[in-house]
Amino acid sequence: MTIAGLFLCLLVTGADLPSKPRLIGSVRVSTFTGLPDVLGVSGTLHLIPWVDLEGGASAFVFSQGWYVRGGPRWLFEDWRDEANHGATLRLSALFGFKSVALKDSQFQGFHFVGAVELTHWFANHAGLTFQLSGGGTVRTWPIFFPELRLAWGLAF
Repeated sequence: MTIAGLFLCLLVTGADLPSKPRLIGSVRVSTFTGLPDVLGVSGTLHLIPWVDLEGGASAFVFSQGWYVRGGPRWLFEDWRDEANHGATLRLSALFGFKSVALKDSQFQGFHFVGAVELTHWFANHAGLTFQLSGGGTVRTWPIFFPELRLAWGLAF
């Protein structure tokens, strides 16, 4: 019953309305805007309505990591006009797997983040996007590897 209620709420809020072009994907980069990473790249596919599938890699001081994650996405606000120019605000909760190679060791773990993404659309499938995400990786409980990142890029 609860799942049916959530699904109905998503439908009523107008997530990715068919009258507007649907988001296909986005690519982003982060440079010195993350904690603990100093450089990162990521890409997200939005081919399934209300679902994000994302992958990325990042470099830290003397280490690097990569991740794959996915989860629900909600269109929170849509300020686009009739020509589909304007901004959209999306929220997502992503879960997946992350691998981190430190100087002397490597670990993998359950990875989760919450993200807020603001995109300004210049055309139907061309926009500038900014994403703020925060969460982390659980190595072995209670060891937690935090993450906070501001990334920017292109949405299409």
